[in-house]
Amino acid sequence: MLKNNGFTLVEVLVASSILMVVITTLVPIISLINEHQALLSERRTFSYLLHDELQPFVHQHETTIPTSYSKQVHHKTLAFQFSKENELVKGCVQWQNVKNTNEVICLYGYQE
Repeated sequence: MLKNNGFTLVEVLVASSILMVVITTLVPIISLINEHQALLSERRTFSYLLHDELQPFVHQHETTIPTSYSKQVHHKTLAFQFSKENELVKGCVQWQNVKNTNEVICLYGYQE
């Protein structure tokens, strides 16, 4: 009987095809997860910023409503809009997200 020390060509081809299937499945999934993570991070950051920008309109009566302005944050242009709806002050922020679509978040507050 011959002594074989190594893998046959079929074993190497099967192992490399399994490896390629795993790689071609995981790489797009990881890329999609990273994109969604960046999208959620932007939403969280900009909603916190909107909350901070809304505070002067809620707590100070001398601020003029409606008003709108833009700000540059993290290389993104944010458009803020503040208006009065009944007893509430409405603040919205709009920007172009990671997926290059326009996104809007609005918060409301009672004016003191």
